[in-house]
Amino acid sequence: MTISATKASDFQIEKEYVSRKNGSMNTSFTFSDQFSAQIDYNHLDQSGAKLIGTGSQGGINLLGGSTGKAEAIYMIMNPTSYQTDNVNAALNWRGDKGHLTSGYYGSIFHDDYNSLNWQSAVASGASACTGSNCYTNNTMSTAPSNSLHQANLTGGYNFTQTTKLAGGFSYGYNTQNSSYAPTLIPQAIGTPYNMMQAGGLPTSSLNGVVETKHGDLKLTNQSIKDLTLTAGFKFNERDNNTSSNTYNYMNIGNAAFTGVNTPYSNSKAQYEASAAYRLTKAQNVALTYNHENIKRWCNGVVGGAECVASPSTNEDKIDLTYRLKAFEAVNFNAGYSFADRRADAANYLANSGNYANTIVGGQNSNSVLNGGNYAGYVAYPYASRIQNLGKAGVNWQVTQKLDVGVNGRYAYDSYDATLGVQNGRSTGVNVDTTYSYAENSTVSAYWNWQNGQRNLSSGTTGNGTAAYSPNQIVAPLNVWNNQLEDNSNTVGLMTRRGGLLNGKLEVIGDASYALDTTGYSTQVPYSTATACGSSTQLTCGSLSPIKNEIMSLKLTGHYKVHKNGKVALTYMYQKLNSNDYFYYGQQFGTTPNSLMPTNLQMQSYAVNVVALSYNYSF
Repeated sequence: MTISATKASDFQIEKEYVSRKNGSMNTSFTFSDQFSAQIDYNHLDQSGAKLIGTGSQGGINLLGGSTGKAEAIYMIMNPTSYQTDNVNAALNWRGDKGHLTSGYYGSIFHDDYNSLNWQSAVASGASACTGSNCYTNNTMSTAPSNSLHQANLTGGYNFTQTTKLAGGFSYGYNTQNSSYAPTLIPQAIGTPYNMMQAGGLPTSSLNGVVETKHGDLKLTNQSIKDLTLTAGFKFNERDNNTSSNTYNYMNIGNAAFTGVNTPYSNSKAQYEASAAYRLTKAQNVALTYNHENIKRWCNGVVGGAECVASPSTNEDKIDLTYRLKAFEAVNFNAGYSFADRRADAANYLANSGNYANTIVGGQNSNSVLNGGNYAGYVAYPYASRIQNLGKAGVNWQVTQKLDVGVNGRYAYDSYDATLGVQNGRSTGVNVDTTYSYAENSTVSAYWNWQNGQRNLSSGTTGNGTAAYSPNQIVAPLNVWNNQLEDNSNTVGLMTRRGGLLNGKLEVIGDASYALDTTGYSTQVPYSTATACGSSTQLTCGSLSPIKNEIMSLKLTGHYKVHKNGKVALTYMYQKLNSNDYFYYGQQFGTTPNSLMPTNLQMQSYAVNVVALSYNYSF
């Protein structure tokens, strides 16, 4: 869409910022050799605005004769006025054979705003908002206020010198009950119009309640001199007891459809057993078995709709690690792990009928069906999977002053799904070296490289037709493939110089450079009308890589003023250069019709930070 000089002059530069004011206080007290307590409190104020993407209603026949103009997608300023209070308190007991800590954590977040509104405007060339010249007024919610209260209990007991037990338990209660944003929005014609909910909201607020539970136990035994046995159990549960209601939504084209919110819950139970055996003075081997069970469900969904595609998964994993002190100055380690994950009802439409689709209206339309409605399509978190992972590393102390380490890993995942992610791999190498050139003084250099790739298959035709049932879901006729590849390189240099000014001053410097790239490639083998290499064919081929380049420098000086106090002065510099084709479509003259250009630039910046602090210990 071409931007005229008149339209371009309507755009103005607005400064977008967020200011933060942070204050904290902490204290501790020792009652006796056995009892102590501590408490930490932190308060954070945030103000300003953040950019947020949204859309406007279009084609609405408003009361009074006016018609909302065409829908548009654009960026607006989302005001922020946040206050967050965090409290962390603990009471500790320590005896001859055991220890116990009880604690409380609280987090209370408050947003002064309830909703964000943007005002109406008139169509280009019109002098007033009358009839079809009007745009609609819109509204959206801001971040809702919420609170979390959590009780914690951890401890341990030594039955003997060789048998020890440790564990913990926590319970959290998270609530969110802020009022919904108004749905009756006054329009320029002076009449309020229900922009979001046909017939109004079923309730005034979400009434959100989420309970979290955690428990863990670990038993260790070393009765046999060279053998260490451990057995452990972990349990985590997120129980969502938020009310489920039926909402009569108005979509962006002003068509009504019915939806139900689904309070999603899940739990994870892990069982672990391991044995570490010392073969010789220079060698040891460890074998670990881990079983993981994940369950997913929803509480009290209106109408009894199913909310999950895979109700549960079970995974068995075996790890084998070998360590060798080859020479006095050389340590070697190698490991291999195998994992087998089995998902229940993963191919839900073809087998079990767990639709995981809560849209009550419009089920007969192909346009509302998601990728899961293709027979054979399974989202990779819920697909059965085989994983093989190998890793190895060596550490060599070349001299008393020079130390070198090299570590690498490779993983390959294979998914049991006709459509969806087929396989993926990841590779990583890390090299670091440290040289002690003087007492309390070192210099280190490091390099890290990571590469990952995933391959996906999907289809374009063959989804549900007249009715929403498994026997009418047919396999796609045209299958296409997509490949995503990430590549990351990081190099850095760090130095530490101590003992300056009679041992009172220590200086630390850290410089690093990182380059990350992401590339997409899509192949459509059935497309024969136009070759993928054609400049007019936008459905296949490779996109320009997305690049992020970060340069960082950090210098810190610690000066010991007296025995219990020291001053720290820090300077930090960071520069980001990015190249992302997404932003090209946001520039003037390059946006499609009905999409307002933001002229939003790629996220490149330079930051300079100076920090001064004083620490006193008493």
